[in-house]
Amino acid sequence: MMVDPMMGLGRVVSILILSGPLLCSAPLRADLRADEAPWLPVSQVMSELARNPDFVEALYRRLGRDPKAGGILGPDEIKRLREMILGKDFEGLDRFPGLTVQGMGRSVRLAGAVMDRSSDDGLPPEPATDGAAVDEELGIPAVGTPPAPDAYLRPLGFGLEAGDRVDPALAERYADGLRLAELLNRLSLNAPDGGGRYRVALDGRTLDTPRALMETLARDGHDVEVRDSRYFANFGDLIYHGRDVLTPFWIDTQLPVPGTDRTLLVPVSHSQHELVVRGPVVNADLSFYFGIDGQAVFRPSVTRDQAWVMGRVAHRYRGEDAMEVIRLAGVIVRAYDAIKRRHPELPFGGYYALGVCNDVNAMIELRMRGATTLFPLTLDPQFFTDEGEVGRLAESLPLDSRWRAVADPRRILGSLPVDDLAALPLPSLREDVKKVRAALESDRPSRYAAGDVALLGAAAAVILVAGLWSVRLWFVRGRR
Repeated sequence: MMVDPMMGLGRVVSILILSGPLLCSAPLRADLRADEAPWLPVSQVMSELARNPDFVEALYRRLGRDPKAGGILGPDEIKRLREMILGKDFEGLDRFPGLTVQGMGRSVRLAGAVMDRSSDDGLPPEPATDGAAVDEELGIPAVGTPPAPDAYLRPLGFGLEAGDRVDPALAERYADGLRLAELLNRLSLNAPDGGGRYRVALDGRTLDTPRALMETLARDGHDVEVRDSRYFANFGDLIYHGRDVLTPFWIDTQLPVPGTDRTLLVPVSHSQHELVVRGPVVNADLSFYFGIDGQAVFRPSVTRDQAWVMGRVAHRYRGEDAMEVIRLAGVIVRAYDAIKRRHPELPFGGYYALGVCNDVNAMIELRMRGATTLFPLTLDPQFFTDEGEVGRLAESLPLDSRWRAVADPRRILGSLPVDDLAALPLPSLREDVKKVRAALESDRPSRYAAGDVALLGAAAAVILVAGLWSVRLWFVRGRR
């Protein structure tokens, strides 16, 4: 679909940030020298585009006028963004917005308060509730034409494009992936206690849960692997004259960087559990996460990530472990569907209130590994009290959105999409993270032992309350 350049600018200003950081620019060579990075910083792109009076005027008219045109920025952040652009503080854009987790929550709430609800609630299909079973054939290999290389790219004008490039290898398996994701999401909505069932028929067998379907495929000779993967979140998906633009959403962890007067800013991470299936019938690549579209679902994979988002597999699951991850993901799909139907008032499909992409994956990691290494986590447990297993996992998460929550450097480091810090795309980020890691690993008592600090704080509070109660008893008895 062609996009009006002015509409595109609206997205460049917010899809550029939390639901879009920012980025943009003017002529730059598409051919890349061997010594050039394959990406551009936002500051360079904006400084070039700002020379164009038409761009500046369009940006001035569009800025902050349409929250639905791209991102989740509150009025304070939109105001600050506008001042930075009009004041030509382009270098400041490279680490925008620099919100704390709590500040990000406030921004999302304020943005939601001024945004009209979308007519598309993003809910999965209604589960069968009429008492009749619905049976469908597997439908794989699926019929479909692979997406074109530029199928998900939109021209924004001024040399900018937004969206993702198609990965040719994934495109060949996209039809199967789309069908398998549809089947798993529909099966996930089956009530655990009977009722109308959606079922998949496979060689005379009827299967009514995601796990049952995947176990059957495995028995029929398919290789099934689940990967717990981490990336930097790409909120802009911008390309300027053929080159990727860095559009991370910077978050202030409030952890001091040793030897400096700064706190640690890191790009928000994106996590997902990737389901890779290879076999005689089904060949598909899926991902599972809760997106800014308000859906916690299995999704077909077809696009290629920009190089700067990196990528790391934290855990791999096969056999019984893979089946357990698939089972739990299905339970999460159903829980989120139920919560959203009970709370249609939540803006952005419940994004942030029900977590960001990391929260559902942290539940899975917590179940499978006994702890989570993901940051940040933002869900509000009050929405999950009726959701059994998922509710218990939600309540057990180390939530960063809670009042006075102390960021855990171990989870911040665990969310990074690289094994070797030298691979991080920005030198300043590399140095700051190295200093924090060195302090955490030091033999001396570390200011970064967040869990220990929280525990000591709780113990101190208990001792204080006990002491005050003892004084009160002493005083009362003394008077008597």
